[in-house]
Amino acid sequence: MSTVRLLVGTKKAAFVYTSDERREMWELSEPMMPGWSVSHVTADFRDSTPRLYAATNHPVWGPSVAKSTDGGSTWEQRSEGLGFPKDSGLTITSIWNVVPGHGNEPGVVFAGTAPGGLFKSEDWGASWKGIDAFNAHEFRELWQGIPGGHSPVHSIMVDPADPKHMYISSSGGGSYVTLDGGDRWVMFSHHAKAQTEEARVFISQIAANVPPGWDPASISDFHHMEMDLKNPGRLWGQAHWGVFRSDDGGRSWEDVTHMKAPNGLPSFHGFPITVTKREPDAAFVVPLEMGTDNLRTVPGQYTVYRTRDAGTTWEPLTNGLPGPDDYQSCYRESMDTDGLDIEGVYVGTSNGHVYASLDGGDRWERLPGTLPPILSLTCAVN
Repeated sequence: MSTVRLLVGTKKAAFVYTSDERREMWELSEPMMPGWSVSHVTADFRDSTPRLYAATNHPVWGPSVAKSTDGGSTWEQRSEGLGFPKDSGLTITSIWNVVPGHGNEPGVVFAGTAPGGLFKSEDWGASWKGIDAFNAHEFRELWQGIPGGHSPVHSIMVDPADPKHMYISSSGGGSYVTLDGGDRWVMFSHHAKAQTEEARVFISQIAANVPPGWDPASISDFHHMEMDLKNPGRLWGQAHWGVFRSDDGGRSWEDVTHMKAPNGLPSFHGFPITVTKREPDAAFVVPLEMGTDNLRTVPGQYTVYRTRDAGTTWEPLTNGLPGPDDYQSCYRESMDTDGLDIEGVYVGTSNGHVYASLDGGDRWERLPGTLPPILSLTCAVN
């Protein structure tokens, strides 16, 4: 029988929920790496020794990629070589994302940082080197800062069919693709064009601060991007200004927000997006209020929206979710699916609650425990 783990990163520690594949009872771990802000946690089953990686940050000890080979009981946080060249004038302020490499490249791990940087390890995260073609990209001088970091790399995707084919996305710096293992990176996020009037108005307001000839939408671009592992040519993105889908590897994008249309989304703004690992055209988002008051919370009722037709229509899901007087948020890495035959969907909130649905989102149940604000939630099944 499979074991299901929810790897949770919070502002104060990491946690793991564990269950069997029935997912009827969940056990919550003690805090791991207490006092550390954990932006992302992921599992690596490419070797006989299962590993966990965590993107960790501390106001005194600084950033590191933590590694565990015993399910999180102990962690090694040394990250030799994880840093920009001294002559670059750049210093890593935080680690945002860490993911295992391709299945045919055991030992390879990637990490995304703020300020925008991409780093690679070939020894299971023990030592690191920068990917210079991205870190010294010709567009770097145009990258913008956001709260929490300068153009942080938040999404890293490796094509399961080709280890040389990767996508990365950074807030304020654009999204890029490589076909040669990282020697050349081409920006593709500028192909995504907002169709809703509200989003176009928002983009026009930031255009005055964008360098001449630069697409303002690419500056304030994707908050989170995911590859559909069932169909690696399909990408989904939740942007600052809409929800988008590409069916050709980012060469073109369709705005599937349909804001204020029948069966559309109520807002163009949000952070997380997750894609099912079985149902072919399903994805989930959590829209947030985005007005002149900059509230950026759910509007009183926590609502997950689901599409089952690749974004043509969206359906609000609230059964078991908090409301109507609930004003909280959902961060960019805080949703995932488990890929089991009856696929589970999970979401973590800024108030430290984890909700699970075992029927595609129709009904939700809160898992035990109240955690610090949740930054990430990743499913691991083995």
